[in-house]
Order: sequence, then structure tokens, then C-alpha cells
Amino acid sequence: MGPAPAAEPVAATPVSAVQAYEAGNCNLCHTVPGVAQASRLESCQGCHVWIRQVASVPEARAAAMAAFPRWARYERNIASYLQVPSLEAGLARLDPDWLRAWLQDPHDVRPGLPETMPRFALSGAELDALAQAATQAQAPVPAAPPPDPDRIAEGERLYGERACATCHGFGARLPDPGVPLAPDLAHTRDRMDPDRAVAWIQDPASISAAATMPALGLTRDQAVAVRDFLWLAEPGWSVAAPRDAELPSHEGSVGWAQVEEAVFGRICAHCHMNPERNEGRRGPGNAGGFGYEGTGVELETLAGVRAVPEEVLRRVLWDRRAEDHRDTVDHGEQPARVQRSERPGMPLGLPALGDDDLALVLAWLDQGRPE
Repeated sequence: MGPAPAAEPVAATPVSAVQAYEAGNCNLCHTVPGVAQASRLESCQGCHVWIRQVASVPEARAAAMAAFPRWARYERNIASYLQVPSLEAGLARLDPDWLRAWLQDPHDVRPGLPETMPRFALSGAELDALAQAATQAQAPVPAAPPPDPDRIAEGERLYGERACATCHGFGARLPDPGVPLAPDLAHTRDRMDPDRAVAWIQDPASISAAATMPALGLTRDQAVAVRDFLWLAEPGWSVAAPRDAELPSHEGSVGWAQVEEAVFGRICAHCHMNPERNEGRRGPGNAGGFGYEGTGVELETLAGVRAVPEEVLRRVLWDRRAEDHRDTVDHGEQPARVQRSERPGMPLGLPALGDDDLALVLAWLDQGRPE
């Protein structure tokens, strides 16, 4: 009797772009086509912007201070998700294949921003749907001549003349941009089709009405030259190095108030909420989000943190630290390639804990998580 016939592969069920956006909770930070805007209470970006706006108006700030016992802490801690790239402009200009691969293994393309794209747990069908959404968002552009090294010098001259470095970095060759939201242009050769890049450089609004980059008054030939500088010039960047394996030791006893102020209440509680303190909301880490199932982990209270096995807390903090030299780089650094764990380390989408904060948490764990 011969071997049983191989089972037919089961085709993935197609999903729509809207379903993929919803699976990744894209609307918590971005305005998303076809998806309702998240409420201020749910939106990472909307909530942070609101806090900054209220803090700038004395009467509103006084009312907030009276209504929210921890308002002063909110003001101290709000530094991220105040600016986010336009999803609409990104879909209109980024290469769909690059976008699909990048969402599976994101790396830092904007060294000036503290936050980066989180690593989502999206299915192949969901990634396909997002790549297809990018394809459908892109209008045809005229063909441009292929990149030519003979145009590098002219492109570099125009890059300087039109003050592109005022906003953008270009690897370590021009590493100090002035606008955090502007990406490092050394990544452009991977992120964009060369024909679309020429059209974008000449007139960004012709590619997307949501573009924030201004037109620089370049002719088409000049835009081609700038493109060729970005495509062919050596960025000269260094590869981001992993963090040191050794941490500074933390001397003395550590109580819950210290680690709550420095780490758990400042960072972790955003995604791992206590529902009793947040009108039933548990946050995407506790309840599920970004493509991941909920962990049921609450990190806003001492009881919640004590309920989490100690080795879990150690692992997720160390996993994030191991990935940090891909996810968060300095100007002039090329993101490293790293071995990813099945689940991302914490905090998701933000830099790893600093050495002193991590040493503080580890000392508290070693001391038995005292009150």
C-alpha cells in the first residue's frame, strides 16, 4: 500500500485592507482610510496631543489638575506619539513589497523620533492586503531615466543648495536633521520605486495631497539628479551596536513607589491597564491588540505586577533591549539585523528601558518585589 496522498494546502482566506488596519490597531496612531478614528481615550496619539494642548491653556490645565490626580505626571511623561507619519502619504509613495517586508520586521527610519513602528503580529493575508492597499493608492508616474553615477555630484550640490539637510539626515554623511518626523533619506533607495521618487522630489503633492514635504522648485532633470545622489552616494553610516551586556548595579533597597514612578506607571500602564482605574479599559497589552492576543497582564498596580511570574518580567524587558539596535538608532546609524523572539519585548514601539531604569527594576525583583 503506497503512501497517503499529500494534503492539499489550505489557501489563506483573503482579507480586506480595512480588516488588516483593524487587526493592527492602526487607528490608535494614524488617520486610516475606511476606519473610524479612535476616541481620545483609546488613541495613543490623540490622548498625548490632547494632554499637551490642555497643558498649554492655564484655565484648562487648572481644571485638569482638579479632575485628574495624576495630571502632573501625565505632563512630565508625554514625549512620544505627538507626531506620526501620514499613513495616506506613505501608502501613496512607498514600495508595496518593501512595506510588506518592513511590517514583518520593522526598523528605525526616523532617528529623530523616540517612537518607532511596533512589530505587529499580522498574518500573511493581512500583510498582503496592506501591500495591495499601497498598490491601489499609487497613481501612475512618468518613467524616469535609470540612476546614473554621473549625476551624483550635481544631486549632492542641489541637496545642499535647497537645504534638504534642514529636515532630513542622509546616513552618517549628513547625520543631523532638524525635523524629527523627516526620515533618514539613506533608506529611500529601499523604500521607494526610482520613478516615483523623482515625481515625489519634484512635487510631493502630486503623489499625495497629505504630503507635508514642500515642493522645492526643482526641474525634472534636477529631481533626477537629487534622486541619483540618494540612490547611489555612499551614506557612510555605522551599524548600530547592541547595548552592553553588563548593567550598572543599583545599590540600596527599592520599593514599589520607586519602580512605579520610573517604569510601571510611566510606561507599562499605557498598554497594561487596571480596568477598575480606567472605566473598564484594559489596554491593548492586557486585552489584546496590534495582532496579538491579550496577555491578561495588568501592570498598573502592585498586585497586578506581583501576579506576573518574575521570569516573564525579566524576559520581556531583556528581549526589548536585545532588539533595540534595530528599532531605535541614532543619527548616522544603520539599523542592525536581529534575531526576533516570537513576541516582541517591552515597551512596544518605544526605546528599551535605560540602563538605570532596568537596573532599578531588576534590583526590585531580586529583593522580592517589596511594597
